[in-house]
Amino acid sequence: MKLVIYQTSDLHGFVYPTNYVTEQSLGILKIGSYILEDEKKYDVSLKIDCGDLVQGSALTHYLSKKDIDSNPIVELLKDINYDAYVLGNHEFNYGLDYLTTAYKSISNKIINANITGLPFESKPYRIFDINGFKIGCIGFTTSFIPNWEQEKNIKDLEFLNPVEMYGKYEKELKEQSDMIIVCYHGGFEKSIDGKNIPTEKLTKENQASELLEKYDSIDIVLSGHQHRSFITKLNGIICAQPMHNGQNFTKIVIDTETKESTYELVDVSKLNNKINSDLEKRFTKINEELQEYLDKEIGHFKNDIILDNIFKARLEGHPFINFLHEVQLEVSNADFSALSLFDTAIGFKKNVSIRDVLINYPYPNTLKVLKVKGSKIKEAIEKAATYFVLENNEIKINEEFLVPKVQNYNYDTFAGLSYEVDLNKEFYDRVISMKKDDENLDLNKDYTIVLNNYRASNTAIYPAYENAEVVKEINMDMSELIIDYFQRHREVDIPDGSCYKFKY
Repeated sequence: MKLVIYQTSDLHGFVYPTNYVTEQSLGILKIGSYILEDEKKYDVSLKIDCGDLVQGSALTHYLSKKDIDSNPIVELLKDINYDAYVLGNHEFNYGLDYLTTAYKSISNKIINANITGLPFESKPYRIFDINGFKIGCIGFTTSFIPNWEQEKNIKDLEFLNPVEMYGKYEKELKEQSDMIIVCYHGGFEKSIDGKNIPTEKLTKENQASELLEKYDSIDIVLSGHQHRSFITKLNGIICAQPMHNGQNFTKIVIDTETKESTYELVDVSKLNNKINSDLEKRFTKINEELQEYLDKEIGHFKNDIILDNIFKARLEGHPFINFLHEVQLEVSNADFSALSLFDTAIGFKKNVSIRDVLINYPYPNTLKVLKVKGSKIKEAIEKAATYFVLENNEIKINEEFLVPKVQNYNYDTFAGLSYEVDLNKEFYDRVISMKKDDENLDLNKDYTIVLNNYRASNTAIYPAYENAEVVKEINMDMSELIIDYFQRHREVDIPDGSCYKFKY
């Protein structure tokens, strides 16, 4: 008997094959339409989503503002007949009420072995009996969520260690299953080349490698969260992770008699199938409403501030970066601002719509203001300065920000001061000048800095902020703050200059 397993992860609410600026080869409609036809070639199918489903796109932002009885994105996966769901860390971004509304209709299919206190039903694992061949699917979510998420969004929840929780259920899984699949919204913290070398700081954010080191009962790991895009075998165990936004998905075919298998990541750009009209009709009205909402004009720039070259913008500065800093500084009244430039950012033309804001800032980040010493500001800038390296007099991105996954979002720029960095110097000794109001920054003085809630809370990358006093929390999404900024400043003129300079 031939069993086919389909896995999606980190779909982030991308339903249509578009980022709402241009058509792109991605999205749930393309994937679901393919699966409904492709599964007919096999005796039985198993469909699993590994989280970060209902947040991350212009559509999810729009839905979060509506009073809805059920989430149409989850309902779409029901139409595709998904068998199991894992919660991702971004599922919590809009709060527990929104999460409950989204998942209550399929809560009996949620596999969750390490989050306690959820306001709806879930099971640690499910056993799928396929004509006598039993597959045990256990679900985990990264336990690192309290390091990022606003406390109000995870009130009374506890995120337990997935490695320890697998040990709790291993015996009964082995007794009831012919094959065990770990479905994990988390990734691999060590290399997947067989050498098992740490590829990141071992904070317990990603623990798939640790799971495989400790237990020999796992047959397949379906992972997510890191947006890495790979499928391989590690010591005979199939390990997969699809790309984000539905750019590809996992397909594994198993002969249940011989246990032989084939596996691949299916590239959505290579699919020629038409979108299933029955699936699409669920979104016809919503999409019309969304397009009207996105096209609403909210303000104007004096000039276009288009991002033609993101690498150059990060290196030399850009009016778009200046604008984001201006929004953060004005709403916070902080001395300094820190932020990263997202890979999805495209900049703004003169006339700005809500669509433009959400394309450039699709994440529901809020802001925090921290009190830190001037020495800590320098430490943070020194960390950011490790993003660039000099090779044969050419500036490149430090491989640590590219492997095992691209982490451009971990490079921050700073505003409210002017600073100069010498790339010829060693890491953490590169900042040669920091001035505020034309005076050298006092390393012993207390200052305030505004940054998004993820950077303020997850200090593994920027330890300069560890244990810093929180002076203020601004609990409004950054995209809403940008929209509000335009309501107060209909005509916006942003300077071209940069407050930082790299010497090389």
